[in-house]
Amino acid sequence: MAAYRLSRNLRQEDVAREAGISRGALVRIEGGAGGSIDSLIRIMQALGIEDRLEYLAPDGRRSPLDTKKAPGPRQRARPRPPDDDSEPWRWGDGR
Repeated sequence: MAAYRLSRNLRQEDVAREAGISRGALVRIEGGAGGSIDSLIRIMQALGIEDRLEYLAPDGRRSPLDTKKAPGPRQRARPRPPDDDSEPWRWGDGR
């Protein structure tokens, strides 16, 4: 959002005033520190990019619970043989 604002040569104060929010709220949203959806929409309207709101929402046709089909069977680690701790290991044991 900051890159778009700067590409249009707009100051934070001007965009915040046009959006009806504080400059601090704009700074937080531009910095990724969070803010309200309302403030985000107001900023997008002030920048004239409210038509891009659809890009913020995930695609409703796909569920995050849908599993992707893997190209083959699931890979698993091979089982390891049990440790035999009856005798300590020594150099030259051949284990």
